[in-house]
Amino acid sequence: ANHLLWLGPFLADVGAQTPFFYIFREREMIYDLWEAATGQRLINNNYFRIGGVAADLPYGWLEKCLDFCDWFGPKIDEYEKLITNNPIFRRRIEGLGVVTREQAINWSLSGPM
Repeated sequence: ANHLLWLGPFLADVGAQTPFFYIFREREMIYDLWEAATGQRLINNNYFRIGGVAADLPYGWLEKCLDFCDWFGPKIDEYEKLITNNPIFRRRIEGLGVVTREQAINWSLSGPM
């Protein structure tokens, strides 16, 4: 859900409004699942305990979660189509965040780039 919370506003900021609304729909579905399991819509540090969790999942929760996973997988492909080939989006982000080899070495960067 947090990754979607980042992606939606980022896309809106660079001019891709449609994915913003789709992404928030899916984010709400994830929060609904989380709320059904923990009683809260955001991270509930009281739910996780040493040795397990505070309560069992409610009846039917696993099936709802699996249904969401089946439904959400194709949505990722839909996002890719809406985002990656969007000419407005591409014009606004291409060339941003480019790091040269020399800069990466000087800044001690590591990992995939």
